Amino acid sequence: AFWALLMPVMIIWGIRGGVFTPTEGGAVVAVYALILSLFVYRKLSIKDIIPVCIEAAISTAAIAIIIASTSLFGWILASERIPQMLSAALVAITDNKIILLIIVIGLLLIVGMFLDSSPAILLLSPILAPAMQAVGVDLVQFGIIMVITLTVGLLSPPVGTALFVSSNVTKVPLLKLSVRVLPFIGVMLLVTLIIAFIPETVTWVS
Repeated sequence: AFWALLMPVMIIWGIRGGVFTPTEGGAVVAVYALILSLFVYRKLSIKDIIPVCIEAAISTAAIAIIIASTSLFGWILASERIPQMLSAALVAITDNKIILLIIVIGLLLIVGMFLDSSPAILLLSPILAPAMQAVGVDLVQFGIIMVITLTVGLLSPPVGTALFVSSNVTKVPLLKLSVRVLPFIGVMLLVTLIIAFIPETVTWVS
């Protein structure tokens, strides 16, 4: 598995080193995987390329429909000013930093279950960040909490984009996969709480 395990290393090195963008990185890794499949592992032949591309197009279309639906949902929320009302309600509840962080984590968990992470970040970060800063939360700390918490949403039904992708790739039923990811979700939530209560674990980088 050595050559296959080089893929994440290649992605991280390429993006962090400024060699390519995340989108370009996807194309580079796709070409790399094709070369491995054809010439190293020899699990793929030239005649299999077209069926593989068709299957990939179908899978991509299914995920794109989910993301498009969540983006539409995000637009509806924004037009109704629901995020702004939620933010105002949160600040009105308490000015205690820890309590407010816990409430925001709960809110992000719920939002992440229904919205893809990209529209959720675009919608909520301009609204929640000033509120967090007002009670003394470091923006680096809040940003990492937001990303990790919304990522939990990618593993949670009903939207669960990452769940659908994983289920499609591994051919494992969605319900079974949802149960198997629970320990990983638990670890992610534990890390989120550690960052919330001990901000020094992440703020040292700023």
